[in-house]
Amino acid sequence: MFHYRRTSEVVFKEVFHAHLEMEFTYVHEGCGNLIIEGTTYPIGPGMLMVFHPFQLHRVQMEVKPGQPFVRSMMMFDPATLQPYWDPFPGLKGFFQLLKQQKALKPVMPISESDPLVSLMGHFHESRAAMIPNEIGEEFHFFLLGYLRQLRRIWQDQQPEAESTGTSRYHHHAEEIMKWIELHYHEPFRLEQMAAELHLSRYHLAHLFKEATGTTILAYVQATRIRHACVWLTKSKSALTVPEIGARVGIPNPSHFCKVFRETMGITPHQYRLNIQKN
Repeated sequence: MFHYRRTSEVVFKEVFHAHLEMEFTYVHEGCGNLIIEGTTYPIGPGMLMVFHPFQLHRVQMEVKPGQPFVRSMMMFDPATLQPYWDPFPGLKGFFQLLKQQKALKPVMPISESDPLVSLMGHFHESRAAMIPNEIGEEFHFFLLGYLRQLRRIWQDQQPEAESTGTSRYHHHAEEIMKWIELHYHEPFRLEQMAAELHLSRYHLAHLFKEATGTTILAYVQATRIRHACVWLTKSKSALTVPEIGARVGIPNPSHFCKVFRETMGITPHQYRLNIQKN
């Protein structure tokens, strides 16, 4: 999937979510924050956001009339590139690092004049003239070129230090998210979290909502479903759907299926079947 300069002009709302595909989103216009794996990163024009499969994340943009969010995004299943690697061992090695989350930071600065950004524009323009049977093939050529440019940028930026947001709201929110990642499979008790983080229940809820725009319970739910997706994707896992629900902290099978469907749009069984087909 590829979208060039997709624009939100009035409002942009995104919940915490994760997906099977790898995603690259380049910000042309707009300012806000990326919250990913318990850490907050400021984002703005000229930033590339990198999302790995099953990484729980949320993009918060301050969108209003006259201040749009303009981005170019690409999503793909890493497995689709497997047949193309033999002639490109250097690029394959970079992609292996990328899949292991050892190469790219979640946010990278890239100039609007960089060849990577130009490449997206050229592909968008040429795609309009393609017949349907050509688009899939040309997308893979484009993707290889994109990764080649990305490797160049990564090599140039290696010495740069990673920066994160430091407001007290985001600091406490990050502590909360890290706590949830350790305890998502247990029955959720706000009192236990508050005691261990040395904050009142009200203060916890207020700080988290202020920093992320969502509730602690919604984040717990998103974390559980993300881990459930990982279990459902494991080809060697013989766990049943109810067993997976219990492992991620939702032991009631009907409630687990209900929450999963509300989050992912399909049932856990349908999700597993779709993965097996692909």
